[in-house]
Amino acid sequence: MMAQLSVPSFFSDHMVLQREKPINIWGTASAGERISVTLGNAQKSTRTDKNGKWSVSLPPMQAGGPYTLNMKSPKQTLSFTDILIGEVWICSGQSNMEFRLRSANHATEEVAAANYPQIRSFNVIQEMGHTPKADLKGKWEVCSPASASDFSAVGYFFARELYQKLNIPIGFINSSWGGTDIETWMSMEVIEHFPKYEKSLARMRSSEFEEYIKHSDKVKKEFEQAIINEPGEKEKWYLENTSTENWKEHIVPSLWSNEELSGIDGVVWFTYQFSIPANCLGQDAELSLGTIDDDDITWINGHEVGRTIGYDLKRLYKIPAEVLKEQNTITIKISDYRGGGGLYGPKDEVYLKVNNRIFPLCDNWKYKVAVSSAQYDYVEYGPNAFPSLLFNAMIHPLVGLGMKGVIWYQGENNAGRAYQYRTLFPAMINDWRQQWGYEFPFLWVQLANFMAVEDQPKDSDWAELREAQNMTLSLPKTGQAVITDIGEAFDIHPKNKQEVGKRLAKAALQVAYGQPVLGEGPVYKSMKVEGEKVILTFGNVGDGLTTSDRNRYGYVNGFSIAGADRKFVWAKAYIDGNKVVVFSEKVPNPVAVRYGWSNNPYDDNLVNSAGLLASPFRTDQWKGITEK
Repeated sequence: MMAQLSVPSFFSDHMVLQREKPINIWGTASAGERISVTLGNAQKSTRTDKNGKWSVSLPPMQAGGPYTLNMKSPKQTLSFTDILIGEVWICSGQSNMEFRLRSANHATEEVAAANYPQIRSFNVIQEMGHTPKADLKGKWEVCSPASASDFSAVGYFFARELYQKLNIPIGFINSSWGGTDIETWMSMEVIEHFPKYEKSLARMRSSEFEEYIKHSDKVKKEFEQAIINEPGEKEKWYLENTSTENWKEHIVPSLWSNEELSGIDGVVWFTYQFSIPANCLGQDAELSLGTIDDDDITWINGHEVGRTIGYDLKRLYKIPAEVLKEQNTITIKISDYRGGGGLYGPKDEVYLKVNNRIFPLCDNWKYKVAVSSAQYDYVEYGPNAFPSLLFNAMIHPLVGLGMKGVIWYQGENNAGRAYQYRTLFPAMINDWRQQWGYEFPFLWVQLANFMAVEDQPKDSDWAELREAQNMTLSLPKTGQAVITDIGEAFDIHPKNKQEVGKRLAKAALQVAYGQPVLGEGPVYKSMKVEGEKVILTFGNVGDGLTTSDRNRYGYVNGFSIAGADRKFVWAKAYIDGNKVVVFSEKVPNPVAVRYGWSNNPYDDNLVNSAGLLASPFRTDQWKGITEK
């Protein structure tokens, strides 16, 4: 039987191929067939091997296009049009890389202005594999207002910055999956060097694994059917006369965190009663619920007022005047399919607004579980169930495709194991470079500021994860975008992706393109104790240190200081030339200093002349809370 001539899905119309590198193209056909490949004026031929596999390497080309890519076998021709030669970047990580342009700050304006036909995006469809796959699913999209809303926001803003600076085609491949550990993005060959994962890898390679997947698929189907048939809508729990006597309480807004809800997926109903004064009746209103993970249907007084699919979208529903009464009942059906669930946005985004009067809805709500994954003994066979699942399915098929480098936004899921990240992260970077066979630039986003601001200095696993990211800068051709000033305390998905893309692009211009720019903020180099003061020196200062708020006295926020007792207190700090002087009257004999060492160092303000923020750091090497 003759095999069809085929190529991986990313060889298609509108793709971008990497300039100034050999252009590798490969596929399958019948064994022993002669295959001819033509791109512009370049042409090469080869024969398939006994397994029907073939590959060619065309000579490097300069940026330009559009071209047509043709592949011919004796009985078949594949032809792809509108091919550009330019810069190709892989964008990977977890939900902050997956985060779509339609949910970023000023999304409506950004999408409307996204008219860049020389920018192309390939969104990899999420899949897992317990062995390395040869292909993946997805398609190239030309950047336009019609297509851009589903682009990775970070990927798009990064690509836009590079396009505006380099004026050549930019292609970015978004291969990301929210809520994922770094281990799932590493190849099995590298993961097996970590003894911790020996049992998992052995299970993946055994016949037992197939049975595990079959069982998981079976209970998953039962669970998904239960969600479809959940009792709440059939029994009309959204009606005002629904008895909630046996419903339990949960604080809104917050992720599901109590004993019953923690760690489950499924359908949970929430309800809350509130009143408004009579003089607010008869007027249209607006209901804001912030963000909900994953989907919702919302009723007020038994009237459906809105429904939304997507964990990264704001819920803002218009309420017709006739719906509201003095005493009201709001009911929300929340469906969660993976990871944390709940109505989790900032408190100031959960309210009813009538004629510019705000009625907060933050309180103890009542809830009832309609369907729970625990009821079906269903534990999602997800990307974190075993290592390498996403590398196998979403990275391995790309190996060999010419690209300039990688941007990476991940780490939140590994914060509790930050000490391990010191070795896992560089191991993954070296792993991917070895797979491709060259030392490409690798840039990443450091964890943003997140969670409540601490009154006093204390240990932080997020700070330790940032430290592990800092340490990985010891690898060549790496760069980091520090964003501890643009996160959101109560949203792990900060919306200002524009600035993230800009900072990554600055790092790329320095690391990948050798331009004489400052790509990163000040980097701590050394300390010296002089009496009660600690003198810190920095590299990467450009024309000098300053503060982002440009206060006239040069006071620097975010420093803490400790003596031999290892008890840190907030410190005073000021800039002296290219140095920072740190002190506190509470610590007459200081031995250690920390900067930005917390989950949410929101007010850090030490920058260089390019306005780029210094990364959080510590001068001590005392054992951290994740070093276990």
